[in-house]
Amino acid sequence: MTSDDFYGAVRSHLRGRSPQALADLRDLLDSGVHPDDLGDPAEYAAMVSDSDSAQPVSYGRVWDPADPSIFVRRVIGLGWDVNLAAIAVRLGWMRPDDLDADVLSSAPAEAMRVTKALPLAGAALAVAASAAAAACSDGRLPSGWDLAFRPNRFSGRFGALAPGVAFSAGAALWAARATERGDQLARGVYASSLAFLGAGVSILALRSTRLSDRPQPIAGVTALFIGPAAAGLAAGLIPVRAGLRAAWKEAGLRG
Repeated sequence: MTSDDFYGAVRSHLRGRSPQALADLRDLLDSGVHPDDLGDPAEYAAMVSDSDSAQPVSYGRVWDPADPSIFVRRVIGLGWDVNLAAIAVRLGWMRPDDLDADVLSSAPAEAMRVTKALPLAGAALAVAASAAAAACSDGRLPSGWDLAFRPNRFSGRFGALAPGVAFSAGAALWAARATERGDQLARGVYASSLAFLGAGVSILALRSTRLSDRPQPIAGVTALFIGPAAAGLAAGLIPVRAGLRAAWKEAGLRG
């Protein structure tokens, strides 16, 4: 088995997971290590998958193109999260095998900065919307909504606005701790969704303060569902697509 055959077999077994392990394997093979010295590709993949911590499986589940499941076990608490990469695959925006170490290493720094900036943008939006809501309120703001997104619960300024700001800011700070690219991508996708969800709560509080008890289903769905999903998709797709284009250009291909 050649080095390329061994690398391809391990990559197939990993199914897009553990990009850092693939990068390490490429370095080993390029340094002259013979594939026979590394054993069976399936066993090698299982070993590095178990030991790799660059992209923890918990929050990495929300951006896993190799997993066709749209609904995956919730990262925090009980229930389900959405695997945004599976949606991107079904929409034809990427392929199941597009996410690997080569693509991540080829992604321009500008694209990775977008992934890191999106959670911060969500946090900033939450702060701005909360400040505006506090300024135009009489001290009593919406903190709960019915199915038509009509306010049905009210609290003081702190009780109504602090959760959205804290949620967004916490997500942004957590994402900023990542150093390795695979971890930056996984955290960026998850934190972008969380930060814009917190911002959505703040925006909904602002709109409800101005519109009183009027229902706002379109704004509510956009703020709490479409916006966070779009932010997470952007955080994941921008570096992957940019990395693919860079890899294709380096290989003399077009796509």
